[in-house]
Amino acid sequence: MGDVSFHKLAINTINCKAKNIFEDILVLPKDRRGFAYNNQFMVMPTYFYRIIGLEEEATYEDHLIQLHEKFKELGPLYLKIDKSLDRFIPNDFIQRVNQLWNQVAKINQPTAEAIIELTLKPGILTAIDPIKNKLIKDKLKILLNIFMMNQKNLNIVKNYYIKLLYWIEKYAIPLLKGYKYGEMNPKIIFYGEIQRDEIFFLILLSLMSFDVLYFNTQDGERFGDVPKIEVYSNLIEYSQRSPLKPFPVSTGIKRQETVAYRASVEIDQVLHTEDSGVYRPWQFENYEVIANTLKTTYDELFILWREDARFREGFKAEGNKIYIPNIFAKVSGTLTDLNLYWSHFNSLLEKRESAIFIDKIPFTATRNYLTNRSVFNTDGSLNIEKVKQLPEYKFHYLKTPVQKLILDKMNHLVTSENLFMEHLSPEFKTKILYTILALDKSYLDLIQKFDYPYGIPKVIVFDRDENTFTKEDVIILTFLHFVGFDIGIFTPTGYNNIENGIHQSYYDVHKLEALNFDLHPPGAEQQDKKGFFQKGFKWFFQ
Repeated sequence: MGDVSFHKLAINTINCKAKNIFEDILVLPKDRRGFAYNNQFMVMPTYFYRIIGLEEEATYEDHLIQLHEKFKELGPLYLKIDKSLDRFIPNDFIQRVNQLWNQVAKINQPTAEAIIELTLKPGILTAIDPIKNKLIKDKLKILLNIFMMNQKNLNIVKNYYIKLLYWIEKYAIPLLKGYKYGEMNPKIIFYGEIQRDEIFFLILLSLMSFDVLYFNTQDGERFGDVPKIEVYSNLIEYSQRSPLKPFPVSTGIKRQETVAYRASVEIDQVLHTEDSGVYRPWQFENYEVIANTLKTTYDELFILWREDARFREGFKAEGNKIYIPNIFAKVSGTLTDLNLYWSHFNSLLEKRESAIFIDKIPFTATRNYLTNRSVFNTDGSLNIEKVKQLPEYKFHYLKTPVQKLILDKMNHLVTSENLFMEHLSPEFKTKILYTILALDKSYLDLIQKFDYPYGIPKVIVFDRDENTFTKEDVIILTFLHFVGFDIGIFTPTGYNNIENGIHQSYYDVHKLEALNFDLHPPGAEQQDKKGFFQKGFKWFFQ
């Protein structure tokens, strides 16, 4: 639903009970029972569970690490704590709060509200946006009130308050930055021994609408030190206890192998090696794709176009990388014999199921994007986890290796200084990012079904007039080239198109003897695209 923009919006949380906490916790808050929203307030159903003891010792670690792996997919919305929270507060941070606390010391019996109003000034915590800044302030008041109900010593309150502010800065604010209310909310796993002040911090995170899970195989008695803890947190307690171990680092899953399975693995190791030429389906889907672009003659272009990647010179798989000998060529002009020219051209259109044909230039709409520096690292590369959190990231349904391929090649484009004719400014990098994020499904489908040793996906462009490629057109063709596609650009006019976008070292140009202007493929003058191409070839048109 995206972030709201009402600066006075009140965000309230309700601590919910789950039917199955390990499944329900992955449901979006906006889809949970109890969620409510209008222009003045939002009610966020959240989960805070303590899981004490264990149901089955043999599977406990496996279940815990599986949950951890699921949460890791959330990137910056997940925090695992298996050691004490950081208590080494920088001295300059303490001094900044102490200077403001002098005003608090002048008040007789200051309230939580007074403390926060006097001390939570700009510069103490990193600002995010008005809604989240207000959220921190509002929930901090509630938490400090809870703490001060049973603690009247102002020095203890001050020391804990400084610690609380530091933990908000270090742990809560990074989680809040990428959080869009109503969408997937931050997740916290706290594992092992816990102190009373850390419990109060977990309550604060829950009030901020984070989901919190606390695990302890031995006991959770420290939670009893917090008055009315059952108001803020739910308990799952198992009778079986076990000494506390370090947080598991591997699943330790053991499955019984059948005799037939072991035999098939042994055969596979003999037959389906990287250099055997005989490959099982999707054998290399987790390999890094390297576009090993071929430099060919004009005649070779049409011979190699039909061949699987494994039969082309330069194909190899080694070191977890697979080298795809693909084609990136422009045919400029035509043959004097147009019948032969069309014969060559039509030979590229034979594998319809794995190709996209484009005959309208430009084929991608030009868009203006606000420069987004937040998804780039200091070295100019993409922060992949932040990209995945963008609302424009629509690739979650694709296979995980396909998503990785897309993100890797996207990152390659924004870090290759000598690729595009245009300088890699922050604005152009942003255009690259959002152009690929908006990639049409027809391209995505071809990438999804690309089994690297076999048929290579293809794009054929027929540019028949003076219209030239947009920056977005160039970005898409360049991206597909690095994914491993074969690309053929036919320009009977001899005009520039791809030359204006990327350096010529990345593609071949085959210059033919004749130039023809406003040339149409046979039959196109008499029939529109739908009549001729959709009936004859069933191509995708931009």
